[in-house]
Amino acid sequence: MKNFPVNFDFELSRFNKINAKKYTLFDVLADPKLDSLSIPDRLQIFNSWHEDLELNQMTNFHRYAFDGCGTERSVFDPATNKTSRMVNFASNDYLNMSQHPSVINASIVALQRYGAGAGSACNASGQTKIKTDLEKEIADTFGYEKSLVYPTGFMTNTGVLSALLRSNDIAVVDMFAHASIMDGLESRNKMLFKHNDMRSLETVLRRVNTQYTNKIVVVDGVYSMDGDIANLPEISDLCKKYGALLMVDEAHAFGVIGEEGLGILDHFNMPSSKIDILVGTLSKAVGSSGGFVTGKKELINYLKLASRPYFFTTAPFMAANAAALESIRIIREDKKRRNDLWKNVNYFRSKLNDTNLNTGKAETAIFPIILGDHNMVIDVTKIMGNKGILVNGIPYPAVSRKQTRIRMTVTSGTTFDQIERGYAELQNAIYKYKYSEEKFKINHYEELLKAI
Repeated sequence: MKNFPVNFDFELSRFNKINAKKYTLFDVLADPKLDSLSIPDRLQIFNSWHEDLELNQMTNFHRYAFDGCGTERSVFDPATNKTSRMVNFASNDYLNMSQHPSVINASIVALQRYGAGAGSACNASGQTKIKTDLEKEIADTFGYEKSLVYPTGFMTNTGVLSALLRSNDIAVVDMFAHASIMDGLESRNKMLFKHNDMRSLETVLRRVNTQYTNKIVVVDGVYSMDGDIANLPEISDLCKKYGALLMVDEAHAFGVIGEEGLGILDHFNMPSSKIDILVGTLSKAVGSSGGFVTGKKELINYLKLASRPYFFTTAPFMAANAAALESIRIIREDKKRRNDLWKNVNYFRSKLNDTNLNTGKAETAIFPIILGDHNMVIDVTKIMGNKGILVNGIPYPAVSRKQTRIRMTVTSGTTFDQIERGYAELQNAIYKYKYSEEKFKINHYEELLKAI
């Protein structure tokens, strides 16, 4: 390849860059030839692909919003140099708590009292009264003895798993578990089981049963890409049968499922004793930022000193702690937003059920529109964006090649009119892409015939 440090096999685009329509991020980053190159050479190769991505307008991550995470947002797109008002189907703020006046006010009060930053790690001198209150509220909410709040949900998963698992231990993990869980298991023993497949889980547990000192089964309560719910009753029974601990990530479950909106334990009407380690985030239905782990006091005491991401990180933003505390209290007391959310979930599902679109086994506010075509996902996302519909395109390698998708979510504040509009533009974008592809094939065939 011209001007590149080694002879790569990548095909060039019409822009004389690595062809972003043919190669995905994984194709570029995972090429083993990069291992022997200097960092500047690796960056040169990556940026060739990245520049082609931008020249083909195949990326949306340079866009930014001028307002908060509401049901509509004003979004600026550098590719078109335009600001558009877009209906927001790309939010995890399921109850629109980030916009709740009481939540906003609580963060303002905390900001005025505590200032902009803690100035130190919690174990040094960064622990505040508001964070202490939040940790107690979380433990009480889920029925556990103690909890610990981290600056982010990602940090929570990596911090908990890296602290608990040693060389003679193993994690048995659902293959669709969140990336933060997988990163927390870097350099740790792990085995994956097929997604929500109890036969596969038991097969793995039986295989590792006597080989390791400790086993931890790790699952999501609600899966972030598929919107389906973990089979907690059977998972819990298998953990008991094989002497494994159970860790559940409630990021997309808390505030959404269960009679009281308290997540998967509430959904299945099961006691907290069924889950040994409960983790979650404060950035989804809670509408703030941060992550938490809750369980027995012995667990929390250990993590507070043994979890390096917690120990060596400045304390979470106090205004975010205050917002989360107020939000959790509202979630526990007020069912209206959750009821409105489920009205919207059911309405959108009824619309999608009238089509032949593949939405997998989605059960919650997350709707995967599984297209199975990397370029189609990128183009449909762009077409919908141009029509004022903000969605998340999920290409490979975020999911497998056959599972690439458009990810759409509804919130409690989404209106039926917005759902109708999003549904219509989704269908129009898919039709437009397929028609354009077919037209391209016909024109290309006619050109070949002329050449012959």
